[in-house]
Amino acid sequence: MLTGQFATQSTLVSYLKEFKDKLFADITEVPAILQSTHYPSLDGLRGIAILMVIIYHFGANHFFRPYYFLFSGELGVNIFFVISGFLITTLLLKEKLKYGSVSLKRFYARRALRIVPVAYLFLLVMIVLNSIYKLGLSGSNFAASFLFYKNMPYQSDFYTGHFWSLAAEVQFYLIAPVLLVSNTNRYAIAAIFIVIAITLVSVLGFYCPDIMHSNPAIRYMTKGCMYFFWNGPFIVLIGSLLAIFLFKGIIGIEKTNRSFLLSFLLLIIVLAINNRLSLLYYKYVSEFIAAILTAWIILLNLRTKNLLSVILESRVLVKIGVISYSLYIWQQLFIGSRSFLPWVKPFNDYPQGLFIVIKLISVFIIASMSYYLFEVKFLKIKSRYETPSSKL
Repeated sequence: MLTGQFATQSTLVSYLKEFKDKLFADITEVPAILQSTHYPSLDGLRGIAILMVIIYHFGANHFFRPYYFLFSGELGVNIFFVISGFLITTLLLKEKLKYGSVSLKRFYARRALRIVPVAYLFLLVMIVLNSIYKLGLSGSNFAASFLFYKNMPYQSDFYTGHFWSLAAEVQFYLIAPVLLVSNTNRYAIAAIFIVIAITLVSVLGFYCPDIMHSNPAIRYMTKGCMYFFWNGPFIVLIGSLLAIFLFKGIIGIEKTNRSFLLSFLLLIIVLAINNRLSLLYYKYVSEFIAAILTAWIILLNLRTKNLLSVILESRVLVKIGVISYSLYIWQQLFIGSRSFLPWVKPFNDYPQGLFIVIKLISVFIIASMSYYLFEVKFLKIKSRYETPSSKL
């Protein structure tokens, strides 16, 4: 028995030493699995993520509730976050390896051209609608959206509430790349600490409030962590760490990429543990585990053919993923199962299934027009600021 314990301890110590050595090692090459400049499966995963958001926001969960299942809009956004953290970190590390440095000017130009035009177009439309329909949106509401601090403790609104996620991503882009390219090792250590610390504090704060709220200082720290778990760039770091661990050789898929079903089963688990009608759902715990599993799903579908990759790379899901950003921006015009939105109210008396279909058709038409007639123009300008390693 003792021999077994000592063997286990020795194995753990050996693993931790190997992890430490690799974590502090220099990155010298791009892993073979990351040699590509485009991953179609991630477009498909974006497609699944945006469909989750739309199902949740449009009231389509009404049809799943009798089967004790609910799709989570928050899960859809978190999948976007993990993908974003992974891709941004990957392209920055590729650029640093290829050229010896990273042009932050070009990076920020690319991010601005990707995010700002469609977001600002939506806000300009909302200003017009606010004037026509007297929606009561204040200047401070618009300022929080235009300046990307909608995720801060602030009076939210239904019309631009989804800008909290854009704010979280923009804040990540403003801070993380500078730290990442200046010292990748310190960035990785800080990211690991933040991921572990915020998760522990949030879980303890929710499930052990008597302990975590006993002291005013601890209470405020706990509430801050619990708030920023949702409305800050926390989940993005998990995707970012996935990229770093791949570049440093800490993780790989040699032993798992032979499984045809594994990533599909992982996605089912992600959906199951985030089903709020399920006994498997535990606030904060489920979201954290789902983010880790999403990173694993990304890893398994970068290059390997399996059941889920076949689904993700289907033509329909890839096309939905391509216009997913426009879909996310414009779906806010149709949120609600029986909508309070004045331009949707005339359809409130329709059967709910027909009502949802009308909203789906409307948002896909608007998002497609937004992408092909507007967004693409700025993506072409964005391409001028790309290096061969940044075309992700």
